[in-house]
Amino acid sequence: MAHPARQRQARTEFDRGSAPPGAARRPTDWLGGWRSLFYGSAILLVANAFLWFWNYNYMFTAGLNSNSPEFTLRYRSLFWVELVTVGVFTGVWFGWLIRTGRELVKQPLPRPEEVRRIAVLWSLIGITSLCIAIMASFWPNWDGSWHQTMVRDTAFTPTHIPMFYFWFPLAITLALGSYLYGRFRIPAVYGRGNGFPWSFFLLISAAVFEMLQVAFNEWGHSLWISEEFFAVKFHWPFVLYGWLAGGMFAVWGETILRLFEIEKAEEESESVGVPRAG
Repeated sequence: MAHPARQRQARTEFDRGSAPPGAARRPTDWLGGWRSLFYGSAILLVANAFLWFWNYNYMFTAGLNSNSPEFTLRYRSLFWVELVTVGVFTGVWFGWLIRTGRELVKQPLPRPEEVRRIAVLWSLIGITSLCIAIMASFWPNWDGSWHQTMVRDTAFTPTHIPMFYFWFPLAITLALGSYLYGRFRIPAVYGRGNGFPWSFFLLISAAVFEMLQVAFNEWGHSLWISEEFFAVKFHWPFVLYGWLAGGMFAVWGETILRLFEIEKAEEESESVGVPRAG
C-alpha cells in the first residue's frame, strides 16, 4: 500500500488543472502546462550565457596550458562542477519522476489533467530541443573556431569542457527524462503496454549519437585533417544525427493524435448531457 504522504503528493499533481474555471489555471494556460517550457528554457539560456562569458574571460589567459595552476583553477574546477551538477540533477529528477510516477499511474486520469500533462511533455521536448541546438550548433561551431586558431586539440580545452561534460550529458538527461515523464504520466500513449516508442528511441539516440559523432569529429581534426570546412568526410555522419533528432516531431505527432481522442471523448460526453470537464 502506498505511503499516505506519497498519495497526497500524487493527488496534488493529479488534481492540478482539473479544478473548476476560475479556481485554477486551465491546462493550456501560459502559466499552466507551458510553465515548464519558460522556466527550463530560461535556465538553459542563463547557463549558456554564464559559460560563454566564462570562456571569453579565461580561455586565452588560463585555458592554453592544461598543466598550469590557472587552468586547474578556472577549467578543471569548472569540469567537476559541471559533472556534479548534471549528475545530481539527473539523479534527483529521475528519482522524482519514477517515485511519483508509480503513484500517479495508479490514479484515474481526468481529461483536463491529461491535456495539461501533454502540454508539460511538449514543454520538456521544447527544452530538450533547445539544449540539443546549443550542444550541436553553438558549442561545436565555437570549438571549430578554436581548432582554426589553436590547431592543437585535447580532451580538456576551454570549448570541450562545457560541450562534452555539460551540454552533451544534459541533453541525454533531458531526452530520457522526457520519456520517463510520458511513461508514467501519459499512460494512454506511453504506458507499459504500448512498449518503448520509436519517437523517443530516435530522440534519445540523437542525443547519444551527437556526443559520439562530435568525439569522432575531434579525433579526425586532431589526427587527420586539421582544417575545418563544411564538406570534410567526418562531418558527413552529422546528417544522421539530424534525421534521428526528427524523433521530437514524432512525439508531438503522437500526442496530437491523443488530443484528438480526448476532444472526441469530450464531445461524446456532451452529446449525452455530461458537462465538459474542466
